[in-house]
Amino acid sequence: MDASSLEQLRSDFESVSRTLGDGLRRRTPHLVALVAKWQKDDLVPGLSDLDFRVICDDGTTAEDWVAVDRAVGEIHLEMVRTHPEWNRINEHTAGAGLTVGEAMDQRFHNPEYAAWSVWWGEGEWYRKLDRRIRRRPFDLLDEHYHLSRFLGYYSPYIQGIDPPINLGRFEPKYALHSRCWHYFAPPLLSAASLLARRNLSGKRRGLSWLRRSGRVTAAVEAVLHQVDRHYETRELADPRRLGEFEEFLFAAFTELRDPVRESVRHLPLPSTSDPGTLKESLSAMVSDPLSNLIENVRFVRIRAGRYHFYVNAPRHFEVQELMAIELKWARRLNHGIFSSIRTILGQGGLSPAECLRRLEIEVDPVQAEAMAFMADLSSRTPQDPDLRRLFQEAAECFPFYYRLLEQTLARSLERVAG
Repeated sequence: MDASSLEQLRSDFESVSRTLGDGLRRRTPHLVALVAKWQKDDLVPGLSDLDFRVICDDGTTAEDWVAVDRAVGEIHLEMVRTHPEWNRINEHTAGAGLTVGEAMDQRFHNPEYAAWSVWWGEGEWYRKLDRRIRRRPFDLLDEHYHLSRFLGYYSPYIQGIDPPINLGRFEPKYALHSRCWHYFAPPLLSAASLLARRNLSGKRRGLSWLRRSGRVTAAVEAVLHQVDRHYETRELADPRRLGEFEEFLFAAFTELRDPVRESVRHLPLPSTSDPGTLKESLSAMVSDPLSNLIENVRFVRIRAGRYHFYVNAPRHFEVQELMAIELKWARRLNHGIFSSIRTILGQGGLSPAECLRRLEIEVDPVQAEAMAFMADLSSRTPQDPDLRRLFQEAAECFPFYYRLLEQTLARSLERVAG
């Protein structure tokens, strides 16, 4: 593709963020900014989506979040209806919502913040946050985050793990994009952060640090070569070359395995560098349950709008695979939230209803029905013929479920503080 075509595609990212930001601002006075994972030069025009987080002010209530969630889904749906050329960017609605105060709270540091970029709205709060991240010592929490991500990808490329969705004319390029920018670059960013002992800010920054340090330079250069040429290379249509490329990239993982393990200073790990053993060790470590609870509640704040969007999406937008992914999210959030609450309460084996009773939260019949519905949804499979209807019902009942979870967060914060 020529430079002017790529620049036009790149401008679509700004158009999407402006449309969402301006639309939300008209509906809520609480909106501060839209941020997204990755730096702007990490996004590949025509192939990358935007993974937004909605940032609101500290006066935002649970009812305000319900309204924001609804607005996000409606604005997103309208964009897809009127701008099918943005379908890939708009693969899903914003992923999470949080306040400025929550982001700035030093008790709940998230290494992901280093890879954020502000796309719309006020940015001074993020500049303060970024300065704090840069000054903050690289500690056990950062090590756990990045080692988990490096090991989570530690395998040869898994065929079918990253299906092409809503790519239009760029679908033939997705096989390479998936391998380079989804499978290779994120865990290599984590490897670079561990080796550099600081949270690097994006995929290109991580790969550049590795190249400057003389580590896996051939693989880094090969990936950047592909991305910078928009995947218009010989590997694109040659299955044999693609297979060889996968093996070449995995060799970089194996080369980094021992140095990454040896870079860890704070985590109590076994002496081995065996990825399976290390993953088991990381999984067994008890992370801060309150931090986990806060992180999961941030994701449930922006969920009903996504369900509404999926069940009402126009025919030109593929949603079946996306709903299957959303089922995984439903299970993850439902399990993660109540697992954290059990740990905070010091009572394993409690049911969700028992957790709420221990926190002295009153549950009315409508909320109880919503809890039961979400538990049932979490148990469904992607092959369920009623999936679309279930998500339609979830869009209606989810706010009642969410309000309960916001109460659990407030009571848990009180309990820990007390």
